[in-house]
Amino acid sequence: MKKLILSAAFLGLGVFGFAQTTAKTDHSQKKAERLQQMKQELNLTDAQVAQLKALHESKAAERKQEMATKKMDRAQKMKENEAEMQKILTPEQYKKFQELKAEKMAERKEKFQERKGANSAVVK
Repeated sequence: MKKLILSAAFLGLGVFGFAQTTAKTDHSQKKAERLQQMKQELNLTDAQVAQLKALHESKAAERKQEMATKKMDRAQKMKENEAEMQKILTPEQYKKFQELKAEKMAERKEKFQERKGANSAVVK
């Protein structure tokens, strides 16, 4: 029985110790490693690697631009929704709606900070 408890304890310590030693690697380092892996596996020339790197960078820029556009569109839709809500609700109702919305946002922010803190504690 003691051996079982001790082995479970060591296993648990090992898992927690491993979880705390894993660190996030640099994103650009991972991309470079992936390109090197592709170069070896596919027997790519240096010119092909350069072309792939340029392709990846251009696609990343496109995705970044698309995300920015979507963010602006979403913000515009939210403003339109707010204007319509204000037309429908009385001033007192709209004020209460704004207060409730602010409370919910504060709750979401708090929960996000809790999750962020819990996740960073595991990674560190």
